[in-house]
Amino acid sequence: MSFDIFSPVKRAKKREKDKDAFDRLIDVIERFAPRDHLSERETYYYNYRIMSAYQQPLLVLLETASQIDRFRSDPDGHSRQLFLDLKAFYDIRDRLSMEEATRDMGLVRRFRDLLVYFYGRKHLSGEDIRDLLKTM
Repeated sequence: MSFDIFSPVKRAKKREKDKDAFDRLIDVIERFAPRDHLSERETYYYNYRIMSAYQQPLLVLLETASQIDRFRSDPDGHSRQLFLDLKAFYDIRDRLSMEEATRDMGLVRRFRDLLVYFYGRKHLSGEDIRDLLKTM
């Protein structure tokens, strides 16, 4: 059996599944985010999209995280907005006041991790984080 390489028969392209808002934002984020933290982003953020209670806050958080130009032009202002969106994501029932949220060590740790996972900002000290959150 021989194959004619000049045959007009072409393979049908596989159709990609329709992308939703999450997929589009994830694609944008994955263009600039550090590759070595992909598994953390998938575990701690992207997987929550299957839970209906987390979908809207996660969409807002990913939208803010995808704004890399804003992050580059105003890193402090953008980081404060990220913290607000992160609080909305992890504090779904809005039990923490803003003052309590800025003192909550778990939320502050998640904020620091978010900056590492999405932007590669590994050298932020605890003092740097406190300074960012002080004005909130």
